Amino acid sequence: MSLKNLLENTGDMALKRRAQRIIEGLELRKGDKILEVGCGDGYYLHLLSNIGIPLKLHGTDFDKEGLKKAKKNLGKKILLYHADLMKKLPFNNNTFDKIIMSEVAEHLPNDVKGLKEVYRVLKKGGILCLTVPNHSYPLFWDPLNWVLEHLFDTHIKSGFLAGLWNQHERLYTSRQIKKVLEKAGFGVKKVESLTFWCLPFNHYIVNLVARFLAHGNISKDSKSSLSKFEKAPKRKWYLNLAFGFVNLLDRLNDYFQPKNIGVSVFVKALKK
Repeated sequence: MSLKNLLENTGDMALKRRAQRIIEGLELRKGDKILEVGCGDGYYLHLLSNIGIPLKLHGTDFDKEGLKKAKKNLGKKILLYHADLMKKLPFNNNTFDKIIMSEVAEHLPNDVKGLKEVYRVLKKGGILCLTVPNHSYPLFWDPLNWVLEHLFDTHIKSGFLAGLWNQHERLYTSRQIKKVLEKAGFGVKKVESLTFWCLPFNHYIVNLVARFLAHGNISKDSKSSLSKFEKAPKRKWYLNLAFGFVNLLDRLNDYFQPKNIGVSVFVKALKK
């Protein structure tokens, strides 16, 4: 199945762009052994398992509840492990051809230490595709914290109103994450900011929709029509209209994307 079709039911445009960059950046080859560090609900592993290339897929996460969701979404065909990146991953040195690490480094007490462990299990010449939240995020994504940071040099640290900062130890500029990866031993090949254009208060909208899908009293069919894991969505006309609108707005990012401003920073790095 094509990546375009697999991404069709992803309503979070920032996630959609991250996924596209990551899958393209992996340079997939038949038989690649791939690890996702911090696999969460298993979304990237879902994409890889349905893209039509035979791959050996593995995932780890520190959050046991997240792993339960991933197992539910992925079934038994992908090996998942509970692991603490601050201690040791349950793999030998030089095990994986490619590694994904999306929106994980910002949670780590020691990001360099965590990335050194990722470096250990990657084969020499192997590819790491990583994303982190961008400290130079656009005003519309999180207006409340943007104003607080730019006018008062502060932000809301926890809870729903913390927005992009919620549960994060730090955000990164492109230069900062590049420096962290180099300290961990990686050779950085590409650094790119993603998603400048977005809906006003986009971060809050995405979180509200996610909460509604997880806990809202809606039918199974309605949940399926909004699920990013749905391969052939059958949406009602008003949902098609909503998806069409956000996709149209997102296309502006193809024509004008400032170099250092965006929701995420994408990095492609190699093990030397």
